[in-house]
Amino acid sequence: MSHAYGWEKKLRKTDEFSSVFRFRCSYRGERLVVLAAPNGLEHPRLGLIVPKKIIPTAVGRNRIKRLLREGFRLHQEHIAGLDVIARLQSAGDEPQLRQDFLRGLEACKACVDRRQRPENTTG
Repeated sequence: MSHAYGWEKKLRKTDEFSSVFRFRCSYRGERLVVLAAPNGLEHPRLGLIVPKKIIPTAVGRNRIKRLLREGFRLHQEHIAGLDVIARLQSAGDEPQLRQDFLRGLEACKACVDRRQRPENTTG
């Protein structure tokens, strides 16, 4: 799998974001909320929400998005087939954001796997 972060790996449409919110697999860290849902594709996709209320400058918002995209890019082989949304809840230091994001990816992957596992039926 390529480590690139191209056009096909970005969530863009409202419906794509809505389907992830509806699936309700999430992880709440100190500074970040990570949500995930299966997407039926061979590759993962990422959507970012970095509110202007929390980070007022464009430079600051872009830096956080760059940090999160890099974490996604380096760990995308572990989350193939998922749509992931990272929503910033509060400003904080970059190592904490990175840690919240990576923990969120692991937790959401486990949640999606549990929910997609077929029920064990014993006749």
